[in-house]
Amino acid sequence: MQSPITLSPDGHATWTHQPGDSYAVTGITTTGKRFRFSTDRWPLASAINVYRGTYWLIRDGKRHKIQSRYN
Repeated sequence: MQSPITLSPDGHATWTHQPGDSYAVTGITTTGKRFRFSTDRWPLASAINVYRGTYWLIRDGKRHKIQSRYN
């Protein structure tokens, strides 16, 4: 299966939301604990301030990486 996410030359990820898509945010807090947050709305997932972590698109049971952050 090809990734539904396409990256533009400036590094921004784009995809088309489909019914059944969900989003996960995973990472490590500033105190070193792991966390995971799941939702079916991208605006809510993208509003999570991530110190070290990854934003994921979950489609058909598979994860597709949207963006990683390491501060």
